[in-house]
Amino acid sequence: MSRLWMVAYDISNDRVRREVRKALTNHGTKVQYSIFECFLPGRKKLDLQAELTALIEKGDSIRWYPLCAWCRDKIIRQGQGEETQNPEYFLL
Repeated sequence: MSRLWMVAYDISNDRVRREVRKALTNHGTKVQYSIFECFLPGRKKLDLQAELTALIEKGDSIRWYPLCAWCRDKIIRQGQGEETQNPEYFLL
């Protein structure tokens, strides 16, 4: 089962930042300039964390914030942006 993670990063090197953004784009939805929301099962999260760890340099920062189902229901969106959907579930 997947959990929603908010992943925020602060990376100074443009090349590294592009690589991190590309990796996160493959696994989630960009919701702000340096913030992604990603639905990830445990193993996939660990794999992505390892991939990002290999990319970043000293002084860079990536933070992972778990968002439980209760918290997701309380998210307030102002302005543009869609709700991040769990790819495990589809409405027909």
